[in-house]
Amino acid sequence: MIRNDDTEKLFHLEKKNLKYLNLFRLFISVFFVALINSQELVIEFFNYPDQHPMVKTVTELYLAFSVLIMVLSFTAKQDDAIRISKLVLYLDLFILIYLAFATNGFTIGLGMLPILAIGSAAILYRKALFILLAPFTASLLLWFLPAVITFEHQELVTNSTKLLHSLGYFVIALLGIRQSVSYTSTLKMYRSQRKTISGLENMNQIIIENLTNGVIIYQQDNVILHANQSAKNLLDMDDIIFFPPAVQEYIDSDKDGLVYHANNGKNLYLRKASVAGEQNFGVLFIEDSTFLKKAAQQLNLASLGKMSSSIAHEIRNPLAAISTAAELLVDSPELKEQDKQICEIIVNQTRRANHIIEDILEMSRRKTAKPEMLPLFQYLNNAKKQMVEQKLVDENQIQMVVSKNTLINFDPDHLEQVIWNLASNAIKHGNDNELQMTVHGHKLDFKNKGEAFDEGKISNLFEPFFTTHNRGTGLGLHICRQLCHDNHAELNYHHINGYHVFRIEFNLN
Repeated sequence: MIRNDDTEKLFHLEKKNLKYLNLFRLFISVFFVALINSQELVIEFFNYPDQHPMVKTVTELYLAFSVLIMVLSFTAKQDDAIRISKLVLYLDLFILIYLAFATNGFTIGLGMLPILAIGSAAILYRKALFILLAPFTASLLLWFLPAVITFEHQELVTNSTKLLHSLGYFVIALLGIRQSVSYTSTLKMYRSQRKTISGLENMNQIIIENLTNGVIIYQQDNVILHANQSAKNLLDMDDIIFFPPAVQEYIDSDKDGLVYHANNGKNLYLRKASVAGEQNFGVLFIEDSTFLKKAAQQLNLASLGKMSSSIAHEIRNPLAAISTAAELLVDSPELKEQDKQICEIIVNQTRRANHIIEDILEMSRRKTAKPEMLPLFQYLNNAKKQMVEQKLVDENQIQMVVSKNTLINFDPDHLEQVIWNLASNAIKHGNDNELQMTVHGHKLDFKNKGEAFDEGKISNLFEPFFTTHNRGTGLGLHICRQLCHDNHAELNYHHINGYHVFRIEFNLN
């Protein structure tokens, strides 16, 4: 559908064409009235002065009718005016051909006047069949009007003259059809392009509104024209009309970027850009620096992964040699008790270093998740058995609340690793070495007793290399969250009624 302003343009174009057609009709009628009522002009224009007795009456009625049609074109609705003009065209053909016969006008070219009416038909009708109807009607009148109306005092019009005029009528109609087809094709293309442009505008609007980054479009007088929802959320302003003072100061400056501390406590990165070819408009992009920090962290982790995979073997081989030598020394009967204790410390620390290397390698070579439907009870029960077998916990220290029919869409290796890490962490860090694994709704909780962490610890809990235990690597929780994310699940921490709760939210069937 064409927009309102485009419809208005087409409306005025058709109205203009209609006025020209009505003006032509009025001019012809005035011309004939003046001509017929002046004997001198009749003698001067016509070689054969005898005229049909009804000529004067017909010309005067035609003038009155032309004036009426002109008035209607201004007062009636455009659609009605077009319908009237389409019908009047055939009256024009009859009058013009009658006057050509009645005034002996073929000798001075009056027989070609219907060409203008036929050309107008191409503008009004647009369809080839209706356009051809006009020259066909004119040709019929040309051949059969003398048989209906007696022109006995007028000069006889030969068949060759009629044929030549008919040919001219059809040539003009065919040219009109060609122009009409071209006009219709152009109009369709124009409408299609307008529809495409309108669709692109709507798409751009949707894209801008759904961007996670804030986008503000403003004039150079700093009046805000548009702000997407993300910008309003980031700035914590429901209705943005003017920029906050600090933001305004940045826009007026020559700085490329600025970190802005919003009232809601967020640190926002501001970046302005000019619009190409537009001197009066600007665009301000707003990003949450938390995401930038995470992106930088991901780059660091990627670099760490590449580095760790290349040097892992170089570190693990010496560690293995040190650990083996220390274990042999511990078993030596000649070694003093104090030295044995030192060797045990060496063994423990080399194991810890090896564990750190394993975690780093696991993080760097994490395989793509291949989720499948898995029985959650079986995986939780297997983790419980393994911890009991490794004497990390007694069987009665782990409680499970889960239906045997519960299925989870998860990668098998990933699920096994996540359950083991979260369960073993809960045992190690809990106050009473007890663990509850419960499933409710779309959530799987790992719960152990303990005092709540402070805000600093909570905000960094899933950050790599952050640990609350002196023997931890700080990578376990980070890897668990990443594995959950790869399987379209979410891992978060809560403290509820004196319990640490690590909760996985996923889709259950």
